[in-house]
Amino acid sequence: MEDAQRGRSMSEHIVITGSGLASALGHNPEEVFQYLLAGKTGIQLMEELASQGLGATKCAPAAPLAPHSMEIMPRLADLMEKHLALLFHASSQAMTARFPGTSGLRPEEIGFYAAMGMVDYGIADLLPAMLKSRDRNGNLDYSQFYAQGYREIYPLWPLAMLNNVAFCQVAISLEIRGVNAVFSPHADASVQAIAEGVASLQSRTAKLVLAGGVGETVSPLSLNRARLSGLLPPLGDSPQDCRPFAAQRNGTVLGEGAAMVVMELESSAVANGSIPLARITGVGFSCRTKSEAGAPLGNALARAMSQALDAAGIQPAAVDVLVAHGEGTIHGDEYEIAAVQQLFCDCGLSLPVYSSKGSLGHLLAASPALDLVLATQMIKNQTIPPCPSSIPLDSRVPFVVPAERPLAVPIRTVLINACSPEGPCASMVVEAIR
Repeated sequence: MEDAQRGRSMSEHIVITGSGLASALGHNPEEVFQYLLAGKTGIQLMEELASQGLGATKCAPAAPLAPHSMEIMPRLADLMEKHLALLFHASSQAMTARFPGTSGLRPEEIGFYAAMGMVDYGIADLLPAMLKSRDRNGNLDYSQFYAQGYREIYPLWPLAMLNNVAFCQVAISLEIRGVNAVFSPHADASVQAIAEGVASLQSRTAKLVLAGGVGETVSPLSLNRARLSGLLPPLGDSPQDCRPFAAQRNGTVLGEGAAMVVMELESSAVANGSIPLARITGVGFSCRTKSEAGAPLGNALARAMSQALDAAGIQPAAVDVLVAHGEGTIHGDEYEIAAVQQLFCDCGLSLPVYSSKGSLGHLLAASPALDLVLATQMIKNQTIPPCPSSIPLDSRVPFVVPAERPLAVPIRTVLINACSPEGPCASMVVEAIR
């Protein structure tokens, strides 16, 4: 894979002035963070998936949401299910959290960037068409399907399978008409979305940006995709929790949720009375080079972290907390351990490291956006939640993982990692308002 590394420095401070969150543990940042401090987990056994040939499976389904107020055709909304509802909830919450809202801004001055994974069809969406397309023996007859069976499919069904249709519906509901883009499908996509939002603010093509990501709905299709990517243990293994950096880790657990932040120039926030939560001061991207084809991701992740720190103008020793990708797979965590050792050297021995996936599951495209919202809470509370599922730690772990109880430490700088099973890696630096 071609080297696609880059880092972005912040010519003027970009601050976060609002955040929104939907997850397996709750639907606002403060509530979820308090649950994490208490060592709670949203991961549960989903026995109903066994009837679909997947065996008993653990995942972190999003807690039920109140009905949304979007003006959208009910049938279309049903097709997009949680994907739409989660994105709308986190987005509207983030926009509402910013004081003074969007007053004084034209819709064209607000940018919108989101990372979004796959939207999966339901069998019920296609079953009527299949039943009407059978021959005398009950087999699928394509001539019957193309002659009449296809008419049983809801006309807007193909559109509902495009993730950016949910994105557009949220933009319409929130009256956002500025620069925009959707990034897919893995964890690095959220960092791309946030980086593009930063660039839009610095270039003055937007005065306010809403950015983040939404994870996939847990389904037989999403679980099988994750298994093919090596994120989940082989089918037939007994269901396990996600155990980042643990000695007995054996794969991740998929989670549902969304996380969004509102960003603007710090000078703008000061002028309009917004209260900054934190600064985004650097981002970095990398992937395996041609010479590294088939090699572990450790070198690429180390480069991404290094670029983010360089863009922020700080040394590794200045990092107070690393919010790791920490997916809980055997090799994925091994590569991240190697990357941390490579970059942090001796100062890594006392570096506190946290992973949200042991409690909230892997939100895929939304994963680093979720970690960004949690990082603002760590800065606010000067505390790192525990990772109870990480006990006992892998003996090769060279850093501090608070496993049994929260860790209260001075937190001014947080480094966040994200990796794709296909090779791209991304990192971003978040700092307290000084």
